[in-house]
Amino acid sequence: MTATELRTFWRNAPFIPFDLVVPGRAKIRVPHPDFMSISPSGRIVHVWLSDDDWAALDIFLITAIETHSRNGKRSRTPRR
Repeated sequence: MTATELRTFWRNAPFIPFDLVVPGRAKIRVPHPDFMSISPSGRIVHVWLSDDDWAALDIFLITAIETHSRNGKRSRTPRR
């Protein structure tokens, strides 16, 4: 995954919630664009979690993005 690819999901209008899939198939939910930021270098992604905790991820460790459509089905975008 690259910062440019991730920004297309993050800046999508209207915003569609998505999960960042990391090694081991763990998922980190991004329910709103305000819950995520990308470092100026484009290497680190910070995501605020629901319990006021946060996660910092190396963007190259994100293996896929799963979007959540309005009907509840998930769509997976694999890493290129």
